[in-house]
Amino acid sequence: MSPFRIKFATIIVWLGLLSLACGPGFLAQSAPTPTATATKTPTSPPTATPDPALFTPTPTLTLPPPTPTDTPTQTPTPPPTEEPTATPVPPTDTPVPPPPTATPLAEAPPAEAAEVAAEPAETAPEPETAAEPEPQAEVAYRIVHYRVLGEGENNGGIFSKGGQHFIFLTVLDENGNGLDGAVVKDANGHNLEVITGDKGPGKAEISMEWDPYKLYVAADPNGPTTSEVSNQMNTAFPHIPDIVGKLGPADNPASVCPTIDFQCEPPFYSVHFSYEITFQKVK
Repeated sequence: MSPFRIKFATIIVWLGLLSLACGPGFLAQSAPTPTATATKTPTSPPTATPDPALFTPTPTLTLPPPTPTDTPTQTPTPPPTEEPTATPVPPTDTPVPPPPTATPLAEAPPAEAAEVAAEPAETAPEPETAAEPEPQAEVAYRIVHYRVLGEGENNGGIFSKGGQHFIFLTVLDENGNGLDGAVVKDANGHNLEVITGDKGPGKAEISMEWDPYKLYVAADPNGPTTSEVSNQMNTAFPHIPDIVGKLGPADNPASVCPTIDFQCEPPFYSVHFSYEITFQKVK
């Protein structure tokens, strides 16, 4: 072992013996108090000091003092108020008259009350009836003859192709004489224009094909005039009441409208029939 190690071990042993002899308190008292050695504090680099003249102080934000409770309080929302229901107002178009006020019998003297009681109650006025429709304006020409030529009188019948489909037209003057030169037109808007006289005095014929006609006298030799208007005349779309019961019996499947409820749905293609119509001047 080297002398250095021997010397170091000796010192350790010595110190151990000394500590055993003197106790822990002795070591604590005899142990030198370490002196704080001043350490070199690193110097921070110099900082630039702003010139007070050039420095604008930042305004300090002053907060309002806190409310007594930290939690925000919500303003209670008042409960919704129900809108008042509007009372329906009766319409003002028809004012309702106030009910009649009857004088009680007790107010009258006994004799008068008995008299009133004996008298029969007044009858309520009868309701006014609706005014009669105003009569149509007077016309110069009226229809004085009108009929359907049906089975057995339409040039051999109504079921064969030989049956006719004509309107036999006549216009008469006030005295019942045939009036030539009368102009007859169609109220349905068709461009029909027939002048009487080519089939005899005051007479003309119109062949019915597909267009239905409502005839009237539009003019006579004296100029424009007024006239009644006929029912619709046509073989496919006639005025139904005119033909009921006239175009064949019910036991014939080709018949048209033997009754209003049987085989009476237009258009009609199985029969041919014709009309006669006469207008006469009345004033």
